[in-house]
Amino acid sequence: MIYEIRSFTGLSEYADKGIAGAFKFAKNLDVRKDIDSLSCNQDLVEEGVLDNRSPSLSVSPSTSLSQSPSLSASASSSPTPSPSLSVSPSVSLSSSPSATPSASISPSPSPSGGLTTVFEDLIRFFVKCTDGYTYGFGNTGCIYRRDSSSYWQKVYKDENGAIKGAEEKPSSSGKTYLYWATDTVLKRKPIPGQANFNDVEVVAQNLKSQDWHTMTQVGGSLMIANGSWLGMVGYDDSYTNEALDMIPGNIAKTIIERNGRAIIGTSRALDSTKSVNGAIDAEVPLVQVGDDGEIYFADGNSSIPVKKFPGGGKVNPGGVCNEELQVNIFEWEQTALSWIDKQAVGNLALFAVYDADTGKGGIYSYGRKNKNKPFVLNLDQQLDADELGAIVNVNGTTIVSYQDGTDFGVMAVNPDLKATATYEGLDLYAKTKRPTNITNWKYAEVFCDPIVLNQTIQFFYRVNKNGDFIQALMEDGTGSFYRSDEKKAVFLIQAAGEIFEPKIILTPYVNTTPQVHRLRIFFD
Repeated sequence: MIYEIRSFTGLSEYADKGIAGAFKFAKNLDVRKDIDSLSCNQDLVEEGVLDNRSPSLSVSPSTSLSQSPSLSASASSSPTPSPSLSVSPSVSLSSSPSATPSASISPSPSPSGGLTTVFEDLIRFFVKCTDGYTYGFGNTGCIYRRDSSSYWQKVYKDENGAIKGAEEKPSSSGKTYLYWATDTVLKRKPIPGQANFNDVEVVAQNLKSQDWHTMTQVGGSLMIANGSWLGMVGYDDSYTNEALDMIPGNIAKTIIERNGRAIIGTSRALDSTKSVNGAIDAEVPLVQVGDDGEIYFADGNSSIPVKKFPGGGKVNPGGVCNEELQVNIFEWEQTALSWIDKQAVGNLALFAVYDADTGKGGIYSYGRKNKNKPFVLNLDQQLDADELGAIVNVNGTTIVSYQDGTDFGVMAVNPDLKATATYEGLDLYAKTKRPTNITNWKYAEVFCDPIVLNQTIQFFYRVNKNGDFIQALMEDGTGSFYRSDEKKAVFLIQAAGEIFEPKIILTPYVNTTPQVHRLRIFFD
């Protein structure tokens, strides 16, 4: 008898069943391409690395705002750094592929500890600004700036400490400001303004002392999470710290704009483990609730979870974004002071998940890329760290901040490098038969595109939910299929049991990936 699997779409709700192509768990798989197959997704690479920078790169100390001379902010307003600021080629940012295939299982990816980076703290908010830069706001007060060539520098350190919210806002005066809040102080800086941040202004000093002051634009105004209140900076730059007083016991944590209104996600003052940690309006409105990885619809009607991260975990308020934010459609009435509705086109929700089971944290996507594909959850890039601070997509590149022990950094999805991918299929049950003999699982056939040099496919299995996965070998005793230009691999199993779990590991070579189209498992 044969089990045949020829579809691979996304994470299942159950261990033994799901929609067509569902699997029990996977990491680093590309499930959103136009071909329904198993293949590796793009890997992550460090940004902001400072190793071996030339000592001749010093900048006049009169404009230095950094604690380290090598991190001094430039007084130039040019978004492009000097060509001499490149990282020394002696610093390797990724592992070099082996010249010979390896049969070992790759460990779970983790941040590259030991690198010297520009980052001194954990970025918890990214802001894509109209001056062409992306700004990162850290949990000890550091502000960083990323230009279009992915070059990072520290540009400011707020003496008031941790930055708990940040956003850009236009003004009726014609100016645009970058706002951020520390514990009780709200500040702003004109954009583009002065490159050395000498034009920072204090807007107010009466915010409530809270863990989060998440901000967002709503109809031209800036709404600010302020404990049980909402603060507001109007389009005319007017300010109040109590634009809204919520029901007692609710603490504002997340804010998004929808239909010209502010949608507020709260935590309970008596139980912060049940808070709305992050909110995002993609094709459907979503919120991540609690510490156990539950995702809910946030349309104002539904009240049950729609998905759950397979290893639990949670996100920060800045740990959600749209992968594709291509264009905005605005709605406006002549009597309105600003637009009343905004719809973003082409959205896929991304979640930067941490505090999950080992090997199950990282960047998850939920949604679909066109109408005829199913809504699925997928672990696009697996990343274990103590905390993932924030996530954003900048001009097609997704970047995520992290803290791992005493290391801080930013990882970016690398379009030029694939990651090792793992697929764990649903539990396969032996067919009912007479007499009720134990089922023998004999061998597996994996059908794929012709293998390219240094790519490999490995097959593992487990029976009766017992013990670790066992690697299946081929007839010649090898555990990896790497025969150039061949399209079918046969792995011997010879195991008895009533429940069978298949597992496939795909090892890429640089930016080329094995591509599996069909899996057949033979048993009697």
